[in-house]
Amino acid sequence: MKLSFPFLLAALLVLPAASVAAQQTLVTAAKDVPKVNIHRKTNPGDLPYRSFFGMQNYVTKLLPTGRRVIDLRLRVNFATDKSPAYDQFDPKSWAVAIVGESTDQVVPTSRGGYFLLPELPDAAHENATIMFNTPTREGRIAVEWKVRVGASQTLSWAEFAQALDEARAVQRKIPWDRSGMRELRLVEYDGLRACFRSGEGRIEVGGQEVATSFDGGCRVLKFDPASVAPGDIRFVGPLDIVTLSRNSVL
Repeated sequence: MKLSFPFLLAALLVLPAASVAAQQTLVTAAKDVPKVNIHRKTNPGDLPYRSFFGMQNYVTKLLPTGRRVIDLRLRVNFATDKSPAYDQFDPKSWAVAIVGESTDQVVPTSRGGYFLLPELPDAAHENATIMFNTPTREGRIAVEWKVRVGASQTLSWAEFAQALDEARAVQRKIPWDRSGMRELRLVEYDGLRACFRSGEGRIEVGGQEVATSFDGGCRVLKFDPASVAPGDIRFVGPLDIVTLSRNSVL
């Protein structure tokens, strides 16, 4: 069917009016949409909660069932290598949070960025996200071994050796083909890393200060069976955390 020129002209004259009406409708609708407050940019280091809670749960089950000296801790995997700043990391607001469709929970985080993920079935079902309030490495999270020291801030050499043995036993249980856990399996632990709140703490053995090295803002005591001194290891000063120190990461 052919359309006559007068008909086409009439149609073209009608279109602008219809277009204006449509635009006015969109503007009115837009005014009814609530404003969105963007509180931060997307962090490429944010992680899927379900996968990393599963990893945490798996590694925890590899620990000894009886009395032990070490506990698992996750740590914020900061985007750049500035160890002193990381050891002093103590945000005034939240540092780690789990956010999903119906989940919005802040995760307690100690100085230095250490934390454990809580079990949240709804968050796992909703594919919630672990969000960090600082730039972090994409697809990565740090795994550390916290050494139980207690209120006395002392540790025997036997407990020191036990802590290393427990970490190595966990490593041996991790299958070679376990996805994403190769680095954890290959890390070499050879000492203690003591982080003091004031940055002026020291490590003593038998009442005498012993030689240590610095790593970031913390003191490292190597385990050398040939030079074990008599007396317990004592951490002198306001202590934040004691973890196993790494010799190398492959």
